[in-house]
Amino acid sequence: MTPRRPSPQDRIRVYCLPHAGGSAEAYREWLPSTTGTGPCFVPLELPGRGARRDEPLAETMTELADGVLDHLSRRPSDEPFALLGHSMGACLAYETARRLRAAGGALPRLLVVSGSGPVGTGGRTAASALSDEELLDRLEKLGGTPPGLLRHRALRPLWLPAVRADLRLTSAFTDRARPTVLDCPILALGGSGDPLAGPAEVGKWSTLTSAGFHQRLYPGGHFFLHRHRRAITAHIADLLAARPVRGC
Repeated sequence: MTPRRPSPQDRIRVYCLPHAGGSAEAYREWLPSTTGTGPCFVPLELPGRGARRDEPLAETMTELADGVLDHLSRRPSDEPFALLGHSMGACLAYETARRLRAAGGALPRLLVVSGSGPVGTGGRTAASALSDEELLDRLEKLGGTPPGLLRHRALRPLWLPAVRADLRLTSAFTDRARPTVLDCPILALGGSGDPLAGPAEVGKWSTLTSAGFHQRLYPGGHFFLHRHRRAITAHIADLLAARPVRGC
C-alpha cells in the first residue's frame, strides 16, 4: 500500500505572534511546505501593519488579545493548537492563553515564549519614552530591522508609530498584569547574549506553568529566533509529538 502523503490538515497549527512593530512577514520563512510534516506555523497579522496597515493600531494588550482570540474562535473547538510569540509577541501569547483559561476554553497544546521574561518579575525600561534617534539607535543595536529602513527618514512614519504603540502597551501590560499559572506546557527560548531578556530572565517562565517547563538557549542576541529557526521548529515538533494528536 502506498503511504498517504502528509497534508497540512494532519499538523498542529502553531499561531505565531511578532515582536514590537513587527508583522506577519517576520515569520515568512516559517511557512509550511505543502508536503512537509510536523507543525504548521501560521503567522498572525496584527492591526496597523502589513496586510492590515490601514487599521488603527491597538492601544492595549487586551485589544491585541481580543484579535487573537477572535481568530482562534473560528477554528473547530476540538482542534489542537499552539501559540508562539517573540518579545512583545511572547506577552501577547501568554495573555491570550491566560484569557482562554479564565473563560474555561481550551488551552494551547504548547505555549512558546521567546526573547522575553514573564510578567510580574520586575520593571522594564520605558523604551517608548525615548526620542526617535535614541529609539532608532536601540533598534539598530538589537538587530532584526533592516539598517536601510532604520535610517530612511521618509519611511519612518510608516513603521515607527507601530513600534512606539507596541512598546507602550507592552510596558503597561507587564507593569499591571497579575501572573497566572497556566495548565499548559511552556517552552521558553532565549538568546545567550540577549540584552533585553537574558537566560535567567527567560527561565522565570517556569513559575507560570503547572504542566511542564522547557528552556532552550541559542547563541545570539535579541533576534536569535529566526537565525535558529530550523532547530527551534524541530524542538517544537518533538514536544508536540510527545502527546497524541487527533489532527487539525
